[in-house]
Amino acid sequence: MRGHLRTFVALCFLIGLNNACSLQDHVVPKQIKLSTPAFEYTDDFKMRFKVQVDSLGDLPVTEYGILHLSFFRAENDTDYTPRIEHGARMQFDQPIALGINNFIYMGNAFQGKYFFFYRAYALLSDGSVAYGDIKSFTFER
Repeated sequence: MRGHLRTFVALCFLIGLNNACSLQDHVVPKQIKLSTPAFEYTDDFKMRFKVQVDSLGDLPVTEYGILHLSFFRAENDTDYTPRIEHGARMQFDQPIALGINNFIYMGNAFQGKYFFFYRAYALLSDGSVAYGDIKSFTFER
């Protein structure tokens, strides 16, 4: 009788362990896929920035746009990678959609600057960030 009880307890333990380690609990959501098309000047010399969305993924996007770092000539900062924690945000005001998302920038963050780096970003509902490729631009003097 004790042998059957031990077998039953061991079987229950293994079934519980199998359920605890189920692959269904570890589903990784599909990530949004972004790229950063080159910006364009509009007819009235404003800047049109773009975020290309190739796939929306499984997690809702809470914010998206362009991150940028701009520099004066001979500035000492050598970290040219725009990130949420290192760079200025240009948050787009329209809901994100597949394809090209546009934003007309009318600010003066680049006034007097020599060059800047920029990239697309999307903040997701779980707090993670997806980034597009990094682009750069040097102003002609």
